[in-house]
Amino acid sequence: MARNRNRISPEATEAKEDLRRQEYIFLWTFTLMIAFLVSLYVQISMTLSVVIAAVLIISTVALYIKYRHFYKLRDRGQRTWCVTISMYSSLILTLGCACYFTLDAPLTEEYALVFLFGYMFFVYMVYRTLSPSMVTGNKRQRIK
Repeated sequence: MARNRNRISPEATEAKEDLRRQEYIFLWTFTLMIAFLVSLYVQISMTLSVVIAAVLIISTVALYIKYRHFYKLRDRGQRTWCVTISMYSSLILTLGCACYFTLDAPLTEEYALVFLFGYMFFVYMVYRTLSPSMVTGNKRQRIK
């Protein structure tokens, strides 16, 4: 009896791995996007902004290639892909709004913070809009 209680099911292990994978992908992408926005708002160096943007795009493509089965077959993967698309859409929308704003006035730190929180709000709203059509649930295949 004691042996059966201590045994962890393969499904539980797989779910734990999926959760870790989802957290890693989301936090990595989100951190790079915030770093990119901050580098633009603080106007540190255009080279640094370009490097962060290149790392962001390359890492997104690499993660998609590496975990393509996770993105397609798992509920968590579909949610992760949906939030990644939401973050990129929101980044474009936020940068567009910030560029339009800077036509009339310089971008101060207060307005940069407003746009940063606006980005997070846009991510939430775009995700809520896209998720019903993008997240279909687990498909009946195991990840290899």
